[in-house]
Amino acid sequence: MSDEALIQTGTTLFLKFNPKLALVVLGFVVAYLYVTDNRFTTARNGLPMPPGPPQSFLKVPIGWKSRAKAGAKDAPTYKKFAALNKIYGPIISFYQGSTPVVVLGTIKAATELLDKKGSIYSSRPRNIMAGELLSGNMRGLGMPYGQRWRNYRLVMHAGMNIEASNGYKALQSLESKILLKDLFLERDSAKYAAHLRRFAISIVCFVGYGMRVESLDDPIVVSQQAADECLTRMSVPGQYIVESWPILLKLPKFMQWFRREPLAQRARDTELYMGLMESVRARLSRGEAPPSVATRALEKQATFGLTDLETAYALSAPFAAGVGSTLAVLDVFFLAMLHYPEVMKKAQAEIDSVVGEGRLPEFEDADSLPYVKAIVKETLRWKPIAPHGVPHSVIADDVYEDKYFIPRGSTVIANVYSMSKDEEAFPSANEFKPERSLNDNGPSSSSSSSSSMFFFGFGRRICPGMHIAQNSLFIVIIRILWAYNVVLQKDAGGNPVPMPDVDDLVGGLVVRPRNVPFYLEDRRRGTSVAGLVLEEGRKAEEEVKSFMM
Repeated sequence: MSDEALIQTGTTLFLKFNPKLALVVLGFVVAYLYVTDNRFTTARNGLPMPPGPPQSFLKVPIGWKSRAKAGAKDAPTYKKFAALNKIYGPIISFYQGSTPVVVLGTIKAATELLDKKGSIYSSRPRNIMAGELLSGNMRGLGMPYGQRWRNYRLVMHAGMNIEASNGYKALQSLESKILLKDLFLERDSAKYAAHLRRFAISIVCFVGYGMRVESLDDPIVVSQQAADECLTRMSVPGQYIVESWPILLKLPKFMQWFRREPLAQRARDTELYMGLMESVRARLSRGEAPPSVATRALEKQATFGLTDLETAYALSAPFAAGVGSTLAVLDVFFLAMLHYPEVMKKAQAEIDSVVGEGRLPEFEDADSLPYVKAIVKETLRWKPIAPHGVPHSVIADDVYEDKYFIPRGSTVIANVYSMSKDEEAFPSANEFKPERSLNDNGPSSSSSSSSSMFFFGFGRRICPGMHIAQNSLFIVIIRILWAYNVVLQKDAGGNPVPMPDVDDLVGGLVVRPRNVPFYLEDRRRGTSVAGLVLEEGRKAEEEVKSFMM
């Protein structure tokens, strides 16, 4: 077949090279790219987008890694963003491919946009792998803003508002007593993590489904963890080519190689979530289901407007969001106690003066223990475990402070790490100082009531489980400080191991210290406290059995 015939049939793109024609075509291509790639640069009123690193006409940032001066070549994204905020200001922008990205580096900027303009800043950027293919966009965390998300949020609010959260305190108290006993009996500090993980999983399973977990080998735990790991992996930006080239979805489905893994996992997830929901429905019909997010969702399912499948996926949210984040915050707490033993001693003195040795601390002691409450809050601020949060997406053109244009479809990132290091809001921000939270309703840089809880997110996307998380952290931290000193592990020679680096964090959406070599040293040797810990733990193990009936 001749070249001309091949061209006519469209089976090849071959063209004989013509220098003049090539220059003309190249000129049109450059002009087209320049015009289309600058379509968002200014609004109709001429306002510019927020400042940011220089970019080529193809919207590729020029040398932004070196300009960010964020340290190592592979410095985490949130540190690069923070460095850019220092250079260009509290709100910056750049392009990721053809998508405008706006990064908010202060609580004030995030409050003004995400809190006060939540009606247009509450959607999520498109996520093909983790959102569309893995769950059909039925997971609330990445769900686009719309009626389905509003229905989902009603379910979360019903099951995790302040009143509902207070109803879980009894189980949290029992589980923390069991944890305290398990830690006391565990002499191998390398196994602390397993006990802490069982505690965190049991809490979220009870909140979600009214069931507790006794072993990490529970098949439900194994399946949930596999689902969580797949979701985490598929949520990593840039991991899959289809995220950058969604046109690949136009291929015949049998040619879309990237579909196989998420669709296979989706089938397993659906079977798991539907089975868990139906088990709650059966217990509910027999009058045997303790209050949970699931019971509230099923009792008013018609009101919430979710199908069975949508409800089943909604009920998976506490596990997906609650386990890793709780464990990460506890790791940060242990890290802080190693580096700031004076803080630990001050908290223990407060606990001893209020509680004494004859009983365990309780939730009811909270108002008498302001320093311990401040430690919980400072732990969340000092090393935020979701340093750049989950990106928002704006659904309408907007203007910030009459200066900057933010185009519809922009990805908007609240860089919580930058906010936590804001010296105006938090003097000596790198230091762990619980005192900064005493008699303080939040940083002075914002008047919003949510500003003091910025590490839980902003606007309509703020973490719905924040009250449950704070309760779990408080009861575990206060009881560990009551019973133990957090000290460095020792090597084979009996010498303390090296102090861990406070900035050595690992992870993606959720980060945690890479290594926290802590050991829990009994504070009260030779007293009756050891017997009290064991007795309370064993009583709790019996009580949770009746609690679940």
